[in-house]
Order: sequence, then structure tokens, then C-alpha cells
Amino acid sequence: MPRPATRRRALAAALACAAMLSACTGNSDDGTDGTGVSATPAVAPDLAATTASSAVTAAATSSLDGAASGKAAREKAFTGAALESANAYAKTLAGRTAAEKADAQLATTGVKVLAISRGGDSPQQILAQTTLKKTGAAVLVLLVQEGGTFKAAAVTPMLPDAKLDALDPTTDGSAAIAEAKGLVARPDDVVAAFAASVKYPKPTATKVLAADPLSEQLRQSAVAQSQALNNQGAFTQEHEPKGVIGGLRLKDGNGAIVFAHLVRSDAIAMRTPLKLTPAKDLTLLTGIKQITTEANLTSNEIVAIVIPASGQARIVAASDQLVAGSGR
Repeated sequence: MPRPATRRRALAAALACAAMLSACTGNSDDGTDGTGVSATPAVAPDLAATTASSAVTAAATSSLDGAASGKAAREKAFTGAALESANAYAKTLAGRTAAEKADAQLATTGVKVLAISRGGDSPQQILAQTTLKKTGAAVLVLLVQEGGTFKAAAVTPMLPDAKLDALDPTTDGSAAIAEAKGLVARPDDVVAAFAASVKYPKPTATKVLAADPLSEQLRQSAVAQSQALNNQGAFTQEHEPKGVIGGLRLKDGNGAIVFAHLVRSDAIAMRTPLKLTPAKDLTLLTGIKQITTEANLTSNEIVAIVIPASGQARIVAASDQLVAGSGR
């Protein structure tokens, strides 16, 4: 039987670990298989390059602005779940070290446009790639036009060893996903399979998705958090699909790159009340300074999935951000 201090450390570690883990595309020209009949980009390649560079710079700068002005800047730079995540991250800046901030900082030079949606498709999209400034690791940025402005709808670092298949030339534009004809599975079904495969307890194995580092990390982390409670409480984790954010067909319509949003819910329920101090970023985000019986954490997960014409889909990039929490 561990001493109370040991139990406190176990749950505190579990809370910290959980905290750290912390819109469909338009129709194509023919409205069926996404190949389209008009190979014309919605935005000229040179304009798309300038737009992407400016949008990535705005996202990178506003993400590290914890002042009141930062919120207004983020509303101009991000949209949807990406905006909610950016605002949540900004609230935790005061508790992050310089090294932690540097690890997450986006490079604002060398931004590349990988694909542009085709004219006639809605919404207009630009798929860009930048890097993490410190490590040079690739980051996919999906820009979606909103009110005449391109905003970041997804900022997803690529997974280790992940590769993105070829896309159509930016001079031709990339077709929309449309009705998902020609894909091995519908995007919503692939996202649902991912969610079921990483829930805890009792994940459901899937053959739709190939093995990837993100899924393995999520499963291992859930097991570790449950074990850290030393039978003093219960840990559960659910991943709820919230929909497809956007995406484009790969070269010649042979598959697609899809960005989807899920909400992860981590719940810890103690059998015996304890006085616990939550992770600092949770306190900064929610104001919760002490937990005695239970905690519920909510995180945004944005994943980029390559869905081929045949074979298994695979997750190539992902982001994760704690956005809310409660405890008592």
C-alpha cells in the first residue's frame, strides 16, 4: 500500500502526462469523383506563394503573443479548431520555458506551396509546408479562404518518417475530395476507425489504417496514465470525430490528403479523495489549482491522413492541444 505522497505523485504525473498529450471540402467540377474537368488553380501560383508566406508568418507571430493584442491577431490568422487551439496555447505561455516556446515555433521563411484548389471549388484552399524553426521538421499548413482571407485551419507537424504523396502541379490546381469516389474509404469512416483504434480502455483494431507513431503513442500513453494511478482510480480516454476540415486530391486524383478534427476527452476518477496539484498549463488555462476526486481534460486533435485509391490509409501529420479542463 503506497503512502499518500506516492499516490499524489502518481496522479499528478498522470494529469501532467494527459495535459501534455494535449467542414467538408467543396464539390469538384463534375461533382462526382473529384477529378474535375478544369485544371486551373483557384489562386495564381505566385499569389498563392505570397499569401502562404504571409499567413504562416501571421500564425507563427500571433501564437507567441500572450498580450491582449494577440487574440485579435490570432482571429485574423486562424479559423475553427486551429483558432481555439492557438488561443488555448497562448493562455499557457506564462508557464512555458523559453526552450518549450522555441520547440513549437514555426519558421516564417522558406514556406512552400504544395497544392492549390481548383477554380470553381469551394472553399478555396492552399496546402503549404513550413518547418519547426528549431529542428527543421516539416509542418503541413492548410489554409482555407474565409471572408476573402486565407486563414490557417490546420497546423500539423509531420510524423517521423511520414511522406506525402505527389500532388498536382500548382499551375493546374488540385481537385476537391467531393464525394470521395475512387478512395479506398470515405474520410469520415477513416477518421472514425482512427478514433476507435486509440480509445481507452478497449481500443478497436482497424485494417483501414496502417500503423503509425501517433496511434501507438496515444495507446501507450493511455496505458501509462492508467497504471500511474496504482489502482487508486480509473482513467478513460475517448476521441470524438468532429468532421473533415478540408483536403485535396493527390496527383491525377489518385487518393487524397484529408485534414480532420477530433476532440479527445481524458477522464480521471479517484476512488479515495486526495489533494493534488494539476499541471501548470492546466491551471493557467482553467484556473484550477487543486483536484481532489476527479479531472476531465479536453484536447483538440487535428490529423492529416493520406487516403489512397487502394491499400491502407495512413496518418502523416498531427497536432494536439489541451483546450479545456475541469476538476474537483
